[in-house]
Amino acid sequence: MRFSDVQALVGQGPHISMANAYYLYQFILRERPKRILELGIARGTATCYMAAALQELGAGKITSVDLIEMKDVFQPTPEQQLALNGLTGFVEIVRMMTGYTWFLHDNIRKNTIGDYCEKEYDLCIIDGPKNWTIDGAAFFFVDKLLKPGGWIVFDDYSWTYEEADTRRASTDGITHRSLSEDERRIPHIREVFELLVVQHPDYSNFIRLPLSDWALAQKARGSPKKYSIVRNYEETYKDLATRAAHKIARLLGFQPR
Repeated sequence: MRFSDVQALVGQGPHISMANAYYLYQFILRERPKRILELGIARGTATCYMAAALQELGAGKITSVDLIEMKDVFQPTPEQQLALNGLTGFVEIVRMMTGYTWFLHDNIRKNTIGDYCEKEYDLCIIDGPKNWTIDGAAFFFVDKLLKPGGWIVFDDYSWTYEEADTRRASTDGITHRSLSEDERRIPHIREVFELLVVQHPDYSNFIRLPLSDWALAQKARGSPKKYSIVRNYEETYKDLATRAAHKIARLLGFQPR
């Protein structure tokens, strides 16, 4: 399913920009992952764009994980958006009582044979609580399930509890006033990425997308560490129909469809 077809049906939701959706869609077409793990769904808009890319490739499956209590919070629901696009067959939605870390526990247990955990996923998107304890643990859990050569993507790289204080008292069960000043001020996902992912011996090819607040890393043991910052792609993709956007896409290594 072409990007423009999904765009016409779901557009841009509040949880993913059009530029990020396009980047993710093209990334999947390029890397050709067969198994994708999505931790955090919201309305499922990003899920639809990923599923559309898998449909274009002709194969693949997404396992999307979120809380049971969030099932009817967002309208339309992920299930409704996927059905609208005819993409339900590419996605398995799993809803958990206490979040995706226990899903990862169950997945690791299921994949464990003897004292070894079989790798299952080619790509993982982490877009959840934005918390050092939860997402730091999630990285190590995901690592046990991520195949060599696979990619991990973090959203909300620079998000802080401090900036969320004016909008709500808690985020995903974490009460803001219970945190120290540093915990409120410092971006937790940035700390996870810089202190855990970048320093991990099995990861390289780090990519920062500052305008999109994303960070990516590839599981590539033995590869030289490489850290790239791409600053201009979001501005370039504001009008995805223009020839200029397609030209920049090619410069970034993508082939627009």
